[in-house]
Amino acid sequence: MVWQNARKNAFFRGVPYIWCSNNLQTSFAIQCYWYRQLTGDNTYQELEEATFDFLLGCNPWGTSMIVGYPLEADFPDDPHSSLNVLHGFQTLGGIVDGPVYGSIYKQQRGVSVVRGDEYAEFQSDHVVYHDDYGDYVTNEPTMDGTASLIYLLGAKESSQR
Repeated sequence: MVWQNARKNAFFRGVPYIWCSNNLQTSFAIQCYWYRQLTGDNTYQELEEATFDFLLGCNPWGTSMIVGYPLEADFPDDPHSSLNVLHGFQTLGGIVDGPVYGSIYKQQRGVSVVRGDEYAEFQSDHVVYHDDYGDYVTNEPTMDGTASLIYLLGAKESSQR
């Protein structure tokens, strides 16, 4: 089902844009990786790579979804984190919640874009993402998503050997 959805858009994005969509994106990349490793079947390898690439910036906003990574690219530098807002400390390596359907974003209370929307021209009624500390819906680093990301990055590294 994810593959059928992914074939309908330029970024091969097949998981839904619900809250913590990047957690789903990361976990789905792991599932594709496991499938390929366990079966030797490369049918979904392109989808696996596109899913991984989405997290690293091949997405409508052109930004990585990982705080501070990669250094030479655009990445979340204003995450919804008290460490960042109060003390200027970045949660480097943390994956943010990720894009959500516009309908989900509009229903939240207390969410706002405080420092301006650098991706305004790429927002739509369908899906939004903001790199702004006031947006706890799309730009909050998540521990569970980051744990999955660590596994995914380790798997990618070990498969290169």
